[in-house]
Amino acid sequence: MSVQADAAPGRLTHAQGAAFTYDAFISYTHHDRPVAAGIQSGLHRIGRRVGQLRALRVFRDATDLTASPDLWGKVAEAMDRARYLIVVLSPQAAASRWVDKEVAHWLRRRGADELLFVVADGHLRWDEATGRFDPDRSDVALPALTEPGVLPTEPFYVDVSADAPWDPRAPLFREKVTDLAAPIHGKPKSELAGEDLREQRRFRRLRRAAVIGLVVLTVLAVAAATIAVVKQREAIRQRNEAVALALAAASRDAATGNSALALALAAESSRATPVPLWQSTSAMVNARIAFGRSPGQPALPPVTGHVDWVYDVAFSPNGSRIATGSSDATVRLWDPATGKQIGEPIVADPDEVFAVAFSPDGTRLATGGEDRAVRLWDAATGQQIGEPLTGHTDLVNDVAFSPNGTLLASSSKDGTVRLWNPTTGAPIGESITADPEVVCAVAFSPDGTLLATADADRTVRLWNPSTGAQVGSDLVGHTDWVADVTFSPDGTRLATTGADDTVRLWDPTTGLPIGEPLTGHTDTVLSVAFSPDGTRLATGGIDTTVRLWDPTTGKQAGEPLTGHTGEVKAVAFSPDGRRLATTSDDATMRLWNLISDGSVSKPLTGHTGLVTDVAFSPNGALLASSGTDGSVWLWDPRTGGPVGEPLTGHTGAVSALAFSPDSTLLATTGADRTVRLWNPTTGQSTGPPLVGHTSGVFDVAFSPDGTRLATAGDDKTVRLWDVSTGQLIGKPLGGHFGPVYSVAFSPDGTRLASTSKAPQPMRLWDLTADRPVGEPVTERTEVFAAVAFSPDGTRLATAGSQRTVKLWDPRTRQPTRPPLTGHTDGVNTVAFRPDGILLASAGSDQTVRLWDLATGRAIGAPLTGHTDGVFSVAFSPDGSQLATASEDRTIRLWDRLWDADKACELATPYVTLAEVQSYLPSDWDTTCRYAK
Repeated sequence: MSVQADAAPGRLTHAQGAAFTYDAFISYTHHDRPVAAGIQSGLHRIGRRVGQLRALRVFRDATDLTASPDLWGKVAEAMDRARYLIVVLSPQAAASRWVDKEVAHWLRRRGADELLFVVADGHLRWDEATGRFDPDRSDVALPALTEPGVLPTEPFYVDVSADAPWDPRAPLFREKVTDLAAPIHGKPKSELAGEDLREQRRFRRLRRAAVIGLVVLTVLAVAAATIAVVKQREAIRQRNEAVALALAAASRDAATGNSALALALAAESSRATPVPLWQSTSAMVNARIAFGRSPGQPALPPVTGHVDWVYDVAFSPNGSRIATGSSDATVRLWDPATGKQIGEPIVADPDEVFAVAFSPDGTRLATGGEDRAVRLWDAATGQQIGEPLTGHTDLVNDVAFSPNGTLLASSSKDGTVRLWNPTTGAPIGESITADPEVVCAVAFSPDGTLLATADADRTVRLWNPSTGAQVGSDLVGHTDWVADVTFSPDGTRLATTGADDTVRLWDPTTGLPIGEPLTGHTDTVLSVAFSPDGTRLATGGIDTTVRLWDPTTGKQAGEPLTGHTGEVKAVAFSPDGRRLATTSDDATMRLWNLISDGSVSKPLTGHTGLVTDVAFSPNGALLASSGTDGSVWLWDPRTGGPVGEPLTGHTGAVSALAFSPDSTLLATTGADRTVRLWNPTTGQSTGPPLVGHTSGVFDVAFSPDGTRLATAGDDKTVRLWDVSTGQLIGKPLGGHFGPVYSVAFSPDGTRLASTSKAPQPMRLWDLTADRPVGEPVTERTEVFAAVAFSPDGTRLATAGSQRTVKLWDPRTRQPTRPPLTGHTDGVNTVAFRPDGILLASAGSDQTVRLWDLATGRAIGAPLTGHTDGVFSVAFSPDGSQLATASEDRTIRLWDRLWDADKACELATPYVTLAEVQSYLPSDWDTTCRYAK
């Protein structure tokens, strides 16, 4: 239905919306903010009578929009309450989703009668024949204004492109604003201009008298200004929070399809407010997890042009072009930077094109298809070279050039491989009968001495292209037809895919399989390609997914790349290995930017037993870990590498460790009933073991001043030690009904918390008086495996066997909020981030979880990676890193999951400025540096 229809559903008429709040609404992009501000100022002034604040009420989002999570709803409401819409046009506005959306909304609701335009930059040309602005001759026309018949007649507009800085006091600019103001006032321009001139003269006369009055009102004005500033700050705060919430929601929506964009939006959300909202931090963590799992990001929207299945894809050797072959009988060339088609389609087959390949020098293109012929094309002009190469008796399904370009191989459904001279088009030797039925694919080795075929009889065969003789025995392993074959760049491996849903690696020298089949696809795997450096393997299949693999380990790299809605027919790496092209029977090609390393955590290996504890040195220079193998390891948290040799001395498992506040000492405890002190710089013990516990020692903590050490033991006691002498201080602190699992000093060092099992799983001790603080916390069945004080000492957190984390007031020993739930097994450890905003917990469910302490909400999805229970968690002193220790014998370093700077660093190579700006208000500035 045309937007000009008089009774368009939902349209506001003057009769329906007689009570307007605004005389005009200005729609613009943030690039044109100075123009919009000048127009608003001029409309406020022109025709203003003495005593009037403004001549017209003009809405501009920077001055009138209040904060709301429903940002578009507020904008639409303001537009519906305005009599006129003034649209500032420029190339930037033409690219703005917000401006186009606002104009489309106005046309739909109000029509074109009260629509005025201002050209801030660029060109605007009217097409009378189609009743629209000509999109080919106008670089500032919004998409909504280029639809045929969108406007009944050429609309009125003024051009202010030469009027910078758009000061309403400038005569020429003021006259142009008067052109806009006249219809809004409902007066001829000459009448309005005359009234404006008289009012200006009157104003000058009254100004002298007003000066005296203003002096009297100064004190009142200052007070009013203070109130206004407070209100303005509150409005800004509300608006910033609304934008942050909207961006966090957009990040969550984008995470599954474009995790790099999700990461960028989360970074912008985090920086929209002075302190990130919990929703922003949660979106950030989720986006980091999604980004870490994704081996690639969409580089462009799906590339369209083919009208049927796209069977094959190939990059030119210099990476400047991509060729695709389709069942629409064409070959098309594309610019990989823009996704735009280069030239006209090449009609390469009367029916379907199944295969395309560039010659090694990039000058020629070979194709094969349904008509049983191979054709050669000039890659620059798209012209066919010579006659078709004929000889196959059934369709040609693959073509490949030898590395030196002197041979061209083709495989066919007729069960043969044929070799051709690509210069003359002449056949070379007899055809190779590779399979009684179908040869599905063919590939040359990097040195050109071998030719591999993927055959429908479930075998892979190797051939000497010079003699046509088979080399070695059949490569047998696939349990269904073999779909594709390729050599690694160094020629040491062969990769094949098949209808048995597997990818297999072979040693072409011995013909033996390398490792187990790579599994993950849920249907036939149709295509395979090695990256140019051989470190990655890409596959695509009928299950519509693209998967990346590490050919050395056989493990899948991240989550599958999804987006195609049909079978993935072909995959190809760019020559530099940074991009992957994929084609599908959904008639599209997709381009992916490949991520080198977006992982959220790094495993540190070395312990030969389970890792019991982990701690950062207070100066951030070291990370220490302890294990049941009796050793203590020191690590560089920046690189993840070990520092020196492991510390040994305990005669059994080392259960816990802690650094002194000045980082000069490391304390360890063990099953051998001892406490040991070490110099972490030299790795040497600083004295004899501290002996006193009568059973294994489970935990250790330094007092904030570093003078005392507290230990918890299987002997149901807590003991205090003098660090300088190694002597016990006073009597053991008893009273627990079972082993004491954890101890923690309050930040001021006056209190100590200890945890054990039910019925009294936590006690607090007054260290100034050597006595318990009140009654112990009682629980019927709970075991508190760990305890930690918040950095400000106002809260205690406990990790419980009932799958919960509990927060307590240490003064009253009462819970401060309901338990934090989410873990699916016992919680083993808790740690506060140094700023006290986040809490980390980890447990036997193999996950690490983050919590917002202000709301008690989980931040992001659980962090996974450990393959067994997690015993310990620790934040780095600056709060940027998280370390965890696990029963799986590893430590994991989780790098800056909540940090906007890190998010920008990861996202900006894959996200453009325009993509992010489409989610932002028109006057909002981005904080990451995106590519334009």
